[in-house]
Amino acid sequence: MEEKQQITEIITEVFQLIGFSVSPKMREVIGEDGHPECTFIIKTDEHAQCFIGHHGANLRSIEHLTHVIARQKGIKMRFMIDVNDYKEGKRRMFERIAKDTAKKVIQTKKPVMLGVMTAYERRLVHTTLVNDDNVKTESVGNGTERKIVISPVGIIDVV
Repeated sequence: MEEKQQITEIITEVFQLIGFSVSPKMREVIGEDGHPECTFIIKTDEHAQCFIGHHGANLRSIEHLTHVIARQKGIKMRFMIDVNDYKEGKRRMFERIAKDTAKKVIQTKKPVMLGVMTAYERRLVHTTLVNDDNVKTESVGNGTERKIVISPVGIIDVV
């Protein structure tokens, strides 16, 4: 059986085990590293907040559990789960924050430290600015207190 079909079945089963029936749809893109990345999208009218949780905590947990099961079954494909385009909206928001902050950093020639972010949110900022030769990004801090510093290229001091 194809990995994408296996992942769909795992997602469906995980949601069934917590008491919900879902029909994930797959969207595939080629990642920045050239490897395929799949997002399994779940649309729901009534259970979105339950699936997503506070600041996406439930969705991250469901996704983590699904990844663990997939790895145990030997599935190597990278994938995400999104509910009602929650992650897509976050992606657009953090890309905008990254670009707006980069403009500010270039204008002021001073580094800016963004607030605490999840690993996924930090990755969005890093990948948004990776090809911008005028700024550099760096994650600082430990554990759940990690933040990103966006600095103009050529500035040595970090906030």
